[in-house]
Amino acid sequence: MKKITFDAPLLSHNTFGMNVKAAVLAEYETVSELREILADPIIADLMLAEKDKGHLPFWHIGSGSNLLFTGDYPGVVLHSLAKGISRITNDDVSADNTDGVCLLKVEAGTLWDDVCAYCSENGLYGPENLSLIPGEMGAAAVQNIGAYGVEISKLIEEVICWDVKADKEHRFRCDEMGYGYRESRLKHAADKARFIVTSVILRVQRARKLHLEYAGIKRALGIENVSEADLAASNSPTLQEVRDAVIRIREGKLPDPKVIGNAGSFFKNPVVDNSVFYPILAQYPDMPHYVIDADHTKIPAGWMIEQCGWKGKDLGRAGVYEKQSLVLVNRGGAKPEEIVRLCQTIIDDVEKKFGIRIEPEVNLIEGR
Repeated sequence: MKKITFDAPLLSHNTFGMNVKAAVLAEYETVSELREILADPIIADLMLAEKDKGHLPFWHIGSGSNLLFTGDYPGVVLHSLAKGISRITNDDVSADNTDGVCLLKVEAGTLWDDVCAYCSENGLYGPENLSLIPGEMGAAAVQNIGAYGVEISKLIEEVICWDVKADKEHRFRCDEMGYGYRESRLKHAADKARFIVTSVILRVQRARKLHLEYAGIKRALGIENVSEADLAASNSPTLQEVRDAVIRIREGKLPDPKVIGNAGSFFKNPVVDNSVFYPILAQYPDMPHYVIDADHTKIPAGWMIEQCGWKGKDLGRAGVYEKQSLVLVNRGGAKPEEIVRLCQTIIDDVEKKFGIRIEPEVNLIEGR
């Protein structure tokens, strides 16, 4: 059932714990309800007014886990309440499906970790390294979430959207989504204002295929010194063991937003040209890094922030989490501008020290 709230409190719709409001919060379970909302005269007028000012006509959110409202939002906030996971292929590996692929249709409002749990419980490989990442399916597909060597774009077959302009369904194949590091075409203004994700088709595997490249996962599983051959012979670790290990890692270094307001990793890890990377490496030989290709290397933003002395430090009621420098937190009662000020100060300090300007991964939704 659709639900439209005017002058709507958004405290329960953002994990940063910002006590802000939206002019309208409209929630829906079906595409028909979404169309009714978009056709509502009051909502249509609000969207047109925002568009005429050069702003997005609406902002569609998931569970509010990767955003920061910088103030009261004067426009329309949309949110899908549609939940569910269904298989759209035969459970059995047939002659024309020898690779053991299973396609799952996931409604946009489904919690992402519920998808990970479903796959682990049903012996479906692919999402386990992304366990416990907060948020909903629609937002996960837009953001191209990733962790421990896996990005969701590697699992996506199609993204099903409602085309607001054409008033009809539109399907994007994965290769049409413009996926990159925390990037997709639906993060950019033109498409963000036109397409609303309603469901996603995921491609997961029945055949055993685990991603254990990250040292942290191996440590959590106690298999640092076990050869690939021995792991294969023992058929270990299990899918559920990998999911459990990822959950332990995340719980050990990331704060629970129900206890401490935060939006997870606040900054993107910058990918830099090697002409920038090598001089920094010469100065910091133990710097963690990840080779992207022959010319580019990824440097952990959290490491740079820590080198700037911000780990565990506060600026007013906003702070940097003591266990993970990539995470900004609301120490209690912080205003949006306090989080923004801390973000900007850290960006400036990192650029001054390393010559690299890091960027927020979190979506900043302007209050006006």
